[in-house]
This record gives sequence, structure tokens and C-alpha cells, in this order.
Amino acid sequence: MAIPKEILLKMYRELVTARMMDDKLYELYSAGGSGMPWLHRGTGEEQITIAVCNNLRKDDYFKPNFRTVYALFAKGLSLRDCIASEMIRDLAKAGGHYSYFDPEYGLLGHSGSLGEDVCIYVGAALSAQMRKTDQVSVCATGDGAASKGPVHEGMVMAAAWNLPIVFIIQNNQYGEGTAASKIYRMKDIADRAKAYGFPGETVDANDIISMYEIAKKYIDKARSGGGPGLIVAETYRLRGHYEGDPQWYRPKGEVEEWWKKDPLSRYQKKLLEMGILTEADATKLEKEIRIDVDKAGKEALALPSVSYEDYIKGVLAEL
Repeated sequence: MAIPKEILLKMYRELVTARMMDDKLYELYSAGGSGMPWLHRGTGEEQITIAVCNNLRKDDYFKPNFRTVYALFAKGLSLRDCIASEMIRDLAKAGGHYSYFDPEYGLLGHSGSLGEDVCIYVGAALSAQMRKTDQVSVCATGDGAASKGPVHEGMVMAAAWNLPIVFIIQNNQYGEGTAASKIYRMKDIADRAKAYGFPGETVDANDIISMYEIAKKYIDKARSGGGPGLIVAETYRLRGHYEGDPQWYRPKGEVEEWWKKDPLSRYQKKLLEMGILTEADATKLEKEIRIDVDKAGKEALALPSVSYEDYIKGVLAEL
């Protein structure tokens, strides 16, 4: 598949931005007073959200894995709004868009109890089918949440009604402290799709080009009436489950080995080899993005904090 140069460069810029935003959120969280009660970092997994969003329209429905919600600028939200959403800031009064819930951008919310929200996006796909639009719904869950009942129920109904939805199991190898290998007694998790009656494939999701191509394949298929599909995006959680996680469950040296497969450095090397990017371009771009992210962080921090209850009210006001 020949991916246009402008898309390759756009995804690189967004991947660098996402990594810097992840660092910025950690910086704000560590300083205190950010409003964030916890921080689950998405380092090394941002490319999945970016690859998917570059195949979606604004009106398509999308639920990223909760670790990479801050990368929804790839779907059109501003950097400020993505950071402010994580910081529990009052975006309702600021005329912003909440990354956790904004129907205008096809964002229909997340459930704190992971997996419970899958049926919402199945419902969105049913709505698109009934309204005879060509909207697509994409719903990503982690390898742990993918074993919950609502996920199975959603896949059963999506298959029965041949809905325009793509399911993504974002396998970062751990559900909190439990290795996915201890849960799944199969070599290829994508084999699950056979039980529902729709196609499924596993992809090396740390290769953003491969992730983009498989996302395009399944999204285009769903949009044209081909029904649901499952993508198992193999990646790795480079940080702990939460900040402060001692990570005793990880074998010695495992994290270091996966850092060698870091999707950002891997993609940069690929673009350099392709002659699409130069070292000078990369350096200049990083400086520009850092200025943008720092500015967005300051703008988000300047917005008034709200209680969690008022934050939810602000989100609901979008309805």
C-alpha cells in the first residue's frame, strides 16, 4: 500500500507531539495541583490512536484505549483541550472540547469500569447503519478489558447485525500486573474473531505504517458495508500501570528490550531511510512541537479547576 508522503509526515509530527504531551502530563502531574487524581501513561502506545485517527473522519465514532486519550488531537481536538481534559479543567466555560466526551468529534465517552463502554460504540454503529450514513465506529480496549462480558456481547451483536465497527484489542502485554500470556491460551488472540464470524488479524502495532495499513483495510471494509472486524494491536506498556507502580511482575531486562522497539525512534529511522525526513527536519520539528506543547500546557493550566462532579456536568452539557 502506497501511503501518501503528506500522511507519513503528518503521522510523524503527531507521534512526536503525543510523546511530548505524555511527558508534559507527567511533568504537570508530578508538580501537583494539576487536578489529575492519577496518571496512566501511554508511552509507546500512542501510535495506535494516531494510525487509526488518520483513517477516520470527524463524524466517525472512536474510543481509544484510555492510556492514549490525550492523543485525540489526531482527530481534530486542540492540544490545549486534550491536556485540559486530563487535568480536570473547566472546558465547558472556555468553549473547548472534552477529549473524553464530545459527540461532534465522534467521542461518546469512556467507562471507568473498562469494557463496559464497548456496547455504546456498537450502538453508534447500529445508529449509523439505521440512518444509512457511511460512518464507522472504532472501539479499542486493552488485552485485560477484552475478556469482560460486555466486550463479547458487543462483538456478538455486531456480527449478528453486520455493523460498521472495527474492534481493536490493544495488547500491551499486561492487564495491570498480570501478563496476557497467563490469560490467553492461544497463540494468536485474533483467532477470537472466528468465533463471532468476522475476520481478524494481528499486527505489529509498534510499526505505525503497518498499523495504519491494517486500520485502513478494516475501516474501509466496514464503511463499504463489509461488516465488523478485529485487529489485535501488539505493543508494549513501557511505563508502569500507574505512576509509582513498582513493576515487580516484569522479568528483568524486559522493559529495556521493548524500548529497543520504541515506535517513535523506529518510525523516525524508517522515514530517514525512505528519504522523506532528514535529521535537520527532525530537529526543527521537535523544537516547534515543544513550543506548541509547552504553550498548550500553560493554557490548560490557566483554566479554572473544577470538582469531578462539575467536570462531569460540563461533559454532560455537551449532550
